[in-house]
Amino acid sequence: MPHRHRHDEGCCDQGAPDRVDAALRRMKDKALRVTGPRQAMLRVLGEARGPLSAEEIHTRAGDGTLDLVTVYRSLGALEEAGVVQRHPLERGRSLYALPAAGHHHHHVICRRCGRLDRLPGCDTGAVEAAARAKGYAELTHVLEVYGLCPACTPPAHD
Repeated sequence: MPHRHRHDEGCCDQGAPDRVDAALRRMKDKALRVTGPRQAMLRVLGEARGPLSAEEIHTRAGDGTLDLVTVYRSLGALEEAGVVQRHPLERGRSLYALPAAGHHHHHVICRRCGRLDRLPGCDTGAVEAAARAKGYAELTHVLEVYGLCPACTPPAHD
């Protein structure tokens, strides 16, 4: 069953054509094949109001020829190339989005209802500097924060 989630307005908003065009350029820069199924997936992500699960991408992009295995494999390759951003959820699931150019960010995710809210900026400089000091290169990271949103938080008892 797909994870149901709500996404805050404006989190990943940038014109869909701009984000899809940027994603296609990134694919070409990374020498990834630009196939029909990948283009369909990018269009779905570009039109989405927030991150989607692989199952949701499959359903929205599917014309009967795109199978779920292809979606998962393509998402892995696109994430590795920096074309899509993966937002891991608890219990091993992930959501995917086209990042707005220059707007790398993270989310706080409600454990109960699945609401996602954007967190400002990304301050992992010290952690990445420590990794570089150990000799690591081509760094990337995944960070999401989990809790209960205001609507799901139990009222305080006096």
